[in-house]
Amino acid sequence: MSTPNFEYLDIPAGRFALADMRSRLGARIIDTVIIGIPIGIVDAVIYRASVPYDDSAEVGSGFGIDELLLAIVLGLAFSFAYEVGLTATQGATFGKKALGIRVASADTAGAPGEGIGIGPACARWATLMLPSALCGLWGLLCSASPLRDGAARQGWHDRASKTYVLAMIAEP
Repeated sequence: MSTPNFEYLDIPAGRFALADMRSRLGARIIDTVIIGIPIGIVDAVIYRASVPYDDSAEVGSGFGIDELLLAIVLGLAFSFAYEVGLTATQGATFGKKALGIRVASADTAGAPGEGIGIGPACARWATLMLPSALCGLWGLLCSASPLRDGAARQGWHDRASKTYVLAMIAEP
């Protein structure tokens, strides 16, 4: 069995192992599934409610721009409640917890399980998710942005919120 090779971050609160990109990607996939299932169910209900039950409807009726906007708004609202709520209060979503990583600020790094607060959690979510609703490519670029930061492996959403994604391991 090989020992994982962690990179470490030294901040005033101490020395912490940075989460690797595989763990970050895996956590994002788990969280996407957790968020996607209820959003998919709601979208299916919206779609079914918008399709007429008889042949009397005119051609082209059904899932239109109003239903699409409603689905996007509801999806963003659920994503906000899940991601911001858990990160602000616990420092990790279910996906991050499952893969042993957490989000911390310089102030909260020394206290695993403590959230980063509502302000940083909102900034982190807004930087990642709001532009993604308009252009899906942004979400991919933002999620991959930690690869460009060698020192602290901060993505654009981490920099906007002044946070770090750390591994939950014992200090070296």
